Amino acid sequence: MEALALLPILFIGIIYIGVIGFTIWFAISLIKAQKERNVVLKEISNKLDIVEIRKKED
Repeated sequence: MEALALLPILFIGIIYIGVIGFTIWFAISLIKAQKERNVVLKEISNKLDIVEIRKKED
């Protein structure tokens, strides 16, 4: 009978660990996506530095 009393505690513990794991996974994937975005934006910025901007003459 005591084993049945522990099942809800184990179930809540598993859910709790799952939520924490999902939160950590989401944070890591978000940081990775932001780093990739920054690399792309830096490449675009470097290419724009090379391009000579000319005003349209009327």
